[in-house]
Parts: sequence; C-alpha cells; structure tokens
Amino acid sequence: MLVNFRASDNTQLTYLDHGQGPVVIFQHGFGMDHQQVVDTWPDFRNIRLICLDTRGHGLSELGRKSSLSLTRAVSDLVELIDHLGESPVAIGGTSLGAALIMQLSTQIATSHLVLSRPAFGINGDTHNFGVFRILQRIVHERPRSEWLQTLEQTTEFKVLATSAPRNQETYRRLLNHPRAEDLMDWMRALDREALSIEISEIRQYQGRVDVIGQSHDALHPLQLALDLASYYPNARVHQIASGLASDDEYQESVRRTFYQIFAHYDY
Repeated sequence: MLVNFRASDNTQLTYLDHGQGPVVIFQHGFGMDHQQVVDTWPDFRNIRLICLDTRGHGLSELGRKSSLSLTRAVSDLVELIDHLGESPVAIGGTSLGAALIMQLSTQIATSHLVLSRPAFGINGDTHNFGVFRILQRIVHERPRSEWLQTLEQTTEFKVLATSAPRNQETYRRLLNHPRAEDLMDWMRALDREALSIEISEIRQYQGRVDVIGQSHDALHPLQLALDLASYYPNARVHQIASGLASDDEYQESVRRTFYQIFAHYDY
C-alpha cells in the first residue's frame, strides 16, 4: 500500500509499504519511483519492503527548491524510519538511491548495505553525468517541442546507441517525464552537492555490503561499482545482465540478484 507522511519541513512524501516481516528499505533511482523497485522485487513471503518516493519523484511533493539536496533527501529517510518506529535490517538503493543509502549509513545503525548500479563516486568525479548536463542546457534554451530532437542530434547521445542503449531510453524518458521540471531542479541540486561520505568512513563500515554493477552502462559505470566495493571491507560484487540486454532480461537478472541477497531475511 501507499502511505503519506509529512517531513519536518512540511513536505508531503509518499512511501510504499509492502509485505510483513523484517523491514528492508530500498530506494529507487533518479527520475523513477517506488514502481521501479516493485518491478524487480522477488516474491518474498516475510519481508516488509519500504520504498520512499524521493521528494520531487513519484507521488512525493518537491518541497522548497532552495532546500533540495542529497542532505535533505537523506533526512527524509531518517524521519521515515522514525515514523515507522522500526529499524531496517538492510538498506539499499539504485543509482541516486544508492547515494542516499551510502549517506544514510553514516547516520543510522545498520548491518547491511545494498548498492545497486551506483552513479555517484566519492572522489567528486561526475564525468558520467555529461548527458544530464546537456539535458539541462536543452531544457533551459529550447521549447519543449524541440527537447527530444535536439538531444538525439548530439554526439554524446548518439554514441550510446552501441555502447549503452538502455541509457538512451533513460534520457528519452526523462524528457517525456510528467515531472521533468522538478527533475531539472534536482539535476541542478546534484551539480551543487557531491557525496559527503569519506573513504575513511567507508573503510570503517563493518557490516555486510552487496554492490551490484552492470557493464555497458555509461551512467552507472561498472568500474565505479568495483571501486566502491574495493573500499568496503566486507563487500561482495554481483554483476547483472549488461546494458545490451532486453528489458525482460534485465529485470529478471535484477530479481534473481535481489533474491540471492535478501532471501536469508525471508524466514
């Protein structure tokens, strides 16, 4: 079921509360919502899945643009956990969700992190966001009717046809997104703020860590996932179907991987 609650800044947020049993929080990626997680979540009998629609995504309000940041979004998760009144046995996320979870792990006690297709490194390198910056410029300079055509004419977009075709669909979907303006505000916010977690904090984490990577994914480079895994003392790496796979192959690959990672909580 979908449930509303108000963050401390009075922004109304919506979260998915599905199943019963130990709580697992798993966060969606940029431009997506709880449905992204539902589409690849295994049919567990005794796990309570919680997924917050990050502010500005899904059914959650954006709130004040001036306060939009990774820090604010992490605070939303901390407040959600307080609202639930139950600590999660594991926290995880995809892309932007993985970044939020990394930050969250420095603020709550948790023994299991799952970082799926991370897009944010801890060294400030954001070369993989190049097309996002092109999107921002197009949205700012062109009428909406020209957004997609202008994007498809750029060299940066064209080269993805053979190297990372699923990324092309991601960018097309963003330009056609019903909340495209809110997502542009998010892009600007992400350009202003990098991950604040330090390598020293990561190396001190003693819990279980599962890192999921994918080849042929320019937005979520496999090497970034491998680099993050090398910093966590107890990390295991899982590689899912490549970015050349079909949607069905991709979803089934993620579903199998999630089952391997979370099945021991399903008792």
